[in-house]
Amino acid sequence: MTLKKQDLQAFRERWQAVGEIETRELQQTSIAQRWHQFNAILQMAMALQLTLPQDDISEIVAIRQRWQRL
Repeated sequence: MTLKKQDLQAFRERWQAVGEIETRELQQTSIAQRWHQFNAILQMAMALQLTLPQDDISEIVAIRQRWQRL
């Protein structure tokens, strides 16, 4: 199967459209939803026993404290 230039351009344009939709969705995400997503990712990392360097742990604590103030 040989791809033509116009096929590749159409493929690229479709993915650019997907990227634009994703960007709009992210911009519309509420702080509460982002907080929930952040906690879900953090809980998953902890459940998988992924380790973080000590500097990252203190940064996460600082970020959580900022979010809680919001």
